[in-house]
Amino acid sequence: MSSQQPAAAHSSPSRRSVLRTGVAAGAAGVTGAAAAAPAAAREKGPARGSGARGRSGVRLRWLGVAGWELTFDGHRLLVDPYLTRQRFTDSAGNADMTRKLEVDQRIIDLVLGEHLTGAPEFVLLTHGHWDHIADVPYLLDHPSWRSAEINVLGTETHLHLLKAMGVPGKGRAHRPVLVSGGEVLRHPLQPSGKRTRPDCTVEVVRSLHSQVGGYGFDPYGTLTAPPARPRTLGDLVEGGTLGYQVTVGDRLSVMFLSGTANFAAREVSGATPDVLVLGASGHAAVHDYFARAVKALGPPRVVVPSHHDDMVTPLDDPAVHDTVNRGAVDRLRDVVGPGTRVVDPRHLEPFEL
Repeated sequence: MSSQQPAAAHSSPSRRSVLRTGVAAGAAGVTGAAAAAPAAAREKGPARGSGARGRSGVRLRWLGVAGWELTFDGHRLLVDPYLTRQRFTDSAGNADMTRKLEVDQRIIDLVLGEHLTGAPEFVLLTHGHWDHIADVPYLLDHPSWRSAEINVLGTETHLHLLKAMGVPGKGRAHRPVLVSGGEVLRHPLQPSGKRTRPDCTVEVVRSLHSQVGGYGFDPYGTLTAPPARPRTLGDLVEGGTLGYQVTVGDRLSVMFLSGTANFAAREVSGATPDVLVLGASGHAAVHDYFARAVKALGPPRVVVPSHHDDMVTPLDDPAVHDTVNRGAVDRLRDVVGPGTRVVDPRHLEPFEL
């Protein structure tokens, strides 16, 4: 299943934010951030762990669950944009993969109208579970996105699942991009006959799904052809897990190991990102997860936790911020030590790195 263990309505996986020393983060670091955030969010102030205004021009926004927006200089990339937050457990609190897939068009329209106010150039998928890709077909066909050309990166399984759900869509210019790990992609494309520096690069890294008690996760599986149209949560299988490192010129690099609470140490060793967005739930069977991740990556100067809310409270509910697993944030702070800053983000509030 997803990278978090089944939970009651208000138990929550945890999400982390780590920022480079000397790089400040917080809702106050973005011009107009307070005006853009929901009223309930504004009442509670800036992200925990935030400091003075950042100066890189690179901004992050947590979309809840494992979803992230990264923006800079008019560019926008999204990671695992899932906004619906449907219930996934039965009355006893156990994961129920027979539940019918839902799309909350109301909350998607609200978020795209008030927060994600432009189409992204990239959608980066970490794996194929419902809480990562279920909203992507609706988003790509949304009136505010459908005329754009959006690059959707994922494994063979992820692209087969999206095709079964109608992506890219008739007459759409969206581009499914097959990746498997190891690719270093530039944006924009290299002009013919010219040598130019890219505005950013996207490096794809092979990763692993988190493993909960019993050493497993569900639903697992891979696909070599598009299936019948997915109807239930269980129809959206993992299909391989990816991470992404986005580097913005010579300004800043952000590693997204954000979709699960596991990683392949030898794939990311020495990557030395400035910022690590790290999945923080569902790692009961993963040895020394936080410490190994931080050590393998350098350690980063800033860490931002991910995938640590309850996954179901609506984004416009004032209680959504109270579903974050603060204990996981505190444990991460204990692990990283004084040389690394942990930023505790708030839903939909942008902060500058």
